[in-house]
Amino acid sequence: MRSLYPKLFLLLSVFILALLPTSCADPAFRVHERLEKTLQQDLENMVAQIIKGSSKENVLDTPYFVIKDLREFHGDTAKIYSAYAEVDFYYLKDIKIAEKRKFRYDANRHYWDRYFKELFYYSTAP
Repeated sequence: MRSLYPKLFLLLSVFILALLPTSCADPAFRVHERLEKTLQQDLENMVAQIIKGSSKENVLDTPYFVIKDLREFHGDTAKIYSAYAEVDFYYLKDIKIAEKRKFRYDANRHYWDRYFKELFYYSTAP
């Protein structure tokens, strides 16, 4: 009579390999938490640069950001970047200029990568 251990080992190996890709992916709530943290840090850095370059008087009393677009990708599309975000930052007091930044979530490194930023004029803030 043959031992059941090789079959059991094979079955267990297949089961573990089947679960591996799903265990490496970040849950959506964790991706969103990391985005919020990244955006808050970016906003704090922008405000600090304005204060360092001129004064606190040029900064809004409550600087803020607005997430304009947030998408999650699934399947083959999500192997490298699993999410996308477009965010507008409002922090200047007397000048109606905001900053648009675009981010993508690197699924392998588990962080938000900022790859685009530009200043733009606005007429009314959201």
